[in-house]
Amino acid sequence: MQLAPKQIYKEYLTKTLEKKAALDHLVALINNFDDESIRVESIEVIEKIGSTDNEIFNLLENLLISDSHEKVRNSAIKAIKNLYIEKAFKPMNWAYTHETSINCLTSIISTLGEIDNNKSKSFLLDKIKKIDNYKFNESLSDLIKTGNIENLTIKQISEIINNYIVIKYFEEKFPKINFQVQNGLVSSLGLSGISNNIFGWNILRKLPEFINTLKYLKKLDLKINKLAKLPKSIGTLTLLTHLDLSNNKLKDLPDSIGALISLEILNLKYNKLINVPNSIGNLKKLKILDLRHNKLTKIPDELNNLSCLEFLDLHGNQLRQLPTSMERLTSLKKLDLGLNNLEYLPVWISTMHSLRTLGLGGNNLSIDFLILGKLKSLKKLNLYDNNIKELSEEIGLLNSLEILILRNNHITRLPISIKNLISLKKLDLSWNNFTELPEWIGSLTSLEELNLWGNNLMSLPKSMGNLSSLKILNINFNKFIRKIPESLKALENSGLKIYK
Repeated sequence: MQLAPKQIYKEYLTKTLEKKAALDHLVALINNFDDESIRVESIEVIEKIGSTDNEIFNLLENLLISDSHEKVRNSAIKAIKNLYIEKAFKPMNWAYTHETSINCLTSIISTLGEIDNNKSKSFLLDKIKKIDNYKFNESLSDLIKTGNIENLTIKQISEIINNYIVIKYFEEKFPKINFQVQNGLVSSLGLSGISNNIFGWNILRKLPEFINTLKYLKKLDLKINKLAKLPKSIGTLTLLTHLDLSNNKLKDLPDSIGALISLEILNLKYNKLINVPNSIGNLKKLKILDLRHNKLTKIPDELNNLSCLEFLDLHGNQLRQLPTSMERLTSLKKLDLGLNNLEYLPVWISTMHSLRTLGLGGNNLSIDFLILGKLKSLKKLNLYDNNIKELSEEIGLLNSLEILILRNNHITRLPISIKNLISLKKLDLSWNNFTELPEWIGSLTSLEELNLWGNNLMSLPKSMGNLSSLKILNINFNKFIRKIPESLKALENSGLKIYK
């Protein structure tokens, strides 16, 4: 019975099999099996064992030149690079001319970039001079004109060619890509919504592994495609600062996402994520994390390591509670927890003194205003679609508040402490149970928009004529209001729009 590659390697390590016997077994697997995965694994084990044998080199060369399986050819390229670099130029030269697979072509060029001799460098310089892309040519024009391109290392030259190969692939496959090039290396790539017809037959469903070739990328835009999975190789793009994966079909993320140590913006909204890997805690420079509208039932404790995080959007998930470790996110300025299944407001939210925007709408949540009242820097508070029957006086402690959304609750009265919200510009009280408004509402002189849609108001206070900054007043669906106070009509003449 033929041994599997892993078993062969194990027996080699334990000296049950001698090196030659182990290599013979592996060669037999490569030559006699059709299963691509077994053959690839066999090549990888040959690489681990190591060989200077001409027979092995000839086998790998033959696989590179003539095997019908792309993964087998690519594995042969890597094995030749690591085991026979001094013999690699001739087979790589030949293979480059005949190869069609992008994975293999980029591996060939990378291998040539490891052969530090004039023959290989001349070959690669010739390929650079034949690049026929405007952005690449423009970014390289000064280097070529001055002859300084020849001063680049052979590895730098190979990286430029590989960047061009990958961009050429995307340009031929999709008509709407955007990219920027600096010194022959792609710094920004936009593959957003790149279907070339209304039926989306050619839309991006899978991000190829060779995306790791573009390792100097700083911005990668992949939104509005049909990506269901990311390759592990995404983790090699360690210079990325901006990654947009929104509006795709991702259910999970590879652990390698945690290797993107330069990332500042990660947009994952409108996917199908069930969980987020713990490795996300490694993204120490992350400032914006958008997980809006996914299927998360929990978030990892490791999120607390994101000490630079300023924006966290968890709106539209299935969260019932939040880890107390989130209290360490002291740099947060915006936190949206709306449209989840939260049962209570965590006490630790009161310690987030940098918070400017807080979204809690759509949770059917009982709000503890003693907790909220401690957020002195809060400018926007969204509490729509909860089960609020009464506002406590502590809401008046939020004296920096500019926007207060209380739409679709069961509120019947406003506490007098709201008079303290002297910076309030927008107040949404629509779809509640108000039958009257207090006279003191006219003291909110910064108010620009007041929405009273869908209440049971009988009349409006005359003091509302003092709201000199008011631009929009909505009193639709208040069937008992029969007339507008004269003081408001005067404001209407000055530009106030009243919807009734």
